[in-house]
Amino acid sequence: MSVNIAEILVANCSGMAIVTLMLLVRRSINEARRASERIYIYLLAATLAGLFMETVSFIIDGKQFFGCVALQYLSNTVSTGATVLVGLFWCLFVNYRIFRNEKQLKSALFHLSMPFLIVSLILFINLFGTEIIFGISENNTYFRVPLNIIVYIAWFYYYTESIIMILRSKKRGISVKFFPVHLFIAPCVIGTVIQGIFYGIAVGWLSVAIALIFVTLQLETFNSFVDDMSGLFNRKYLNQYLNKIQNSHRSDVYGIMLDANNFKCINDQHGHDVGDRAIHNIGQILSDVTYKRNAIALRMAGDEFLVLLPDGSPEAIKNLKKYIDEALDKFNSTTSEPYRLSLSMGIAKCNNGNVEEFLSVMDRKMYAAKREYHLYHDESINNNAIKYR
Repeated sequence: MSVNIAEILVANCSGMAIVTLMLLVRRSINEARRASERIYIYLLAATLAGLFMETVSFIIDGKQFFGCVALQYLSNTVSTGATVLVGLFWCLFVNYRIFRNEKQLKSALFHLSMPFLIVSLILFINLFGTEIIFGISENNTYFRVPLNIIVYIAWFYYYTESIIMILRSKKRGISVKFFPVHLFIAPCVIGTVIQGIFYGIAVGWLSVAIALIFVTLQLETFNSFVDDMSGLFNRKYLNQYLNKIQNSHRSDVYGIMLDANNFKCINDQHGHDVGDRAIHNIGQILSDVTYKRNAIALRMAGDEFLVLLPDGSPEAIKNLKKYIDEALDKFNSTTSEPYRLSLSMGIAKCNNGNVEEFLSVMDRKMYAAKREYHLYHDESINNNAIKYR
């Protein structure tokens, strides 16, 4: 099939310019420190590699020069592999954005990586002219074979899996309306299907680049719901969630309000950088405990946190508190930090969507626990009474 090189160059070079600009912007604002942002940069890099290598493959298609067949195999192998790799990075990105837990991400990495690893192995074998996925003719022309469908199956698996993650998150009560996955999937599916049916029309990778523009714009909205220091959802997200509870008059939501004991002492003795690490570690502990138990952890302000358990029960919320205590004990027994973490907690149930009473009861119980804590610990810390709110 003949191809219009000029149209392909315009489409793919436009895509490369878009993705390169997004990469430069994200690096300039130092977004790479968070796991999700690192994954997103990998996603952009894989897209850029796919765009570049596909462009090379179209340019040299049918050309005759030394090493042309080897270069044709290499460029198409990388471009094809990058297609599936983008799907993998997209799935990992969605996973972390929803569940906000690196342990959960590592746990999901094994089964999510399998389609990519399988396709990569087949592509490696294909490099030796076995024509499992594609072939290169004697005149250096690319052609597909029926088993090329394996790439599309793996690709669709990843985008289907990302939708399943969204459905799972809704069961946990996590609202992701501010991160619409379809804005990425729809353009990618349309572009890939068109290019899959009509070889020579280079819209597949360009559609991915356009989809990433939508995602980048949405990330600004998403980031406004996330607390940078703890990695948890923030007060803005909490307000949205509480409004949802109130409007639905739910009576199956339980919560734990938590406040760090002696946090002022950590800041005073070790400095605010160490205090910031303490907030981050508390966020990590709460994230590790809650993601397995369909609960949601948030940072309200300062050293105050909240854990919400939708579809909960008295026994489930008590067990959740116990798991938090156990995680704190484990952290304190293994950490090299110059402090030990302790949280005062107050438990309550939301009745008929009455969120004001819900928060008030948790607050009272939390401060009662805090007074009890200080009653037994004040004299043992610096031999001075620790002031608390």
